[in-house]
Amino acid sequence: MAGNGAGSREENRSDPHGVVEISTRAGALLRATCAARARDGLTAEELLIYLAIGHLGIDAGGAIPRLRPRTFLEIAEFLAIPRETVRRKVGRLCDRGYAQLGPGGVVVRDLEVWLRHATAVAGMGAVAGDETGGRGLPRTVAKM
Repeated sequence: MAGNGAGSREENRSDPHGVVEISTRAGALLRATCAARARDGLTAEELLIYLAIGHLGIDAGGAIPRLRPRTFLEIAEFLAIPRETVRRKVGRLCDRGYAQLGPGGVVVRDLEVWLRHATAVAGMGAVAGDETGGRGLPRTVAKM
């Protein structure tokens, strides 16, 4: 059974701690999605696209994280959804102030807002007084 992964899946189902951890993370995802809908009016698909824009666009290789624009095609391929759906939903995200279009593609408008959403979805509660979820990323971000 080694090599096909079946043993590890069986172990996860019989390990109560693993099941609880997975359930807790799934609950965090569901709560964050519901909160984004109630608080910000974002659909689940818009939230996923918004998170993908930031995930694909953040270049933290230097002293200051940079936001690199991403194309509709890159986002669509990453999420395995149609490019036209991404284009339409990005338009809505831009209208609502979450993203902005530029000559190279789309970027998140405010890294702190994106970090709050990403932290909530990842089920990693923010440290008190730290809006970065304990990551300690600088508040300034350079746009490429």
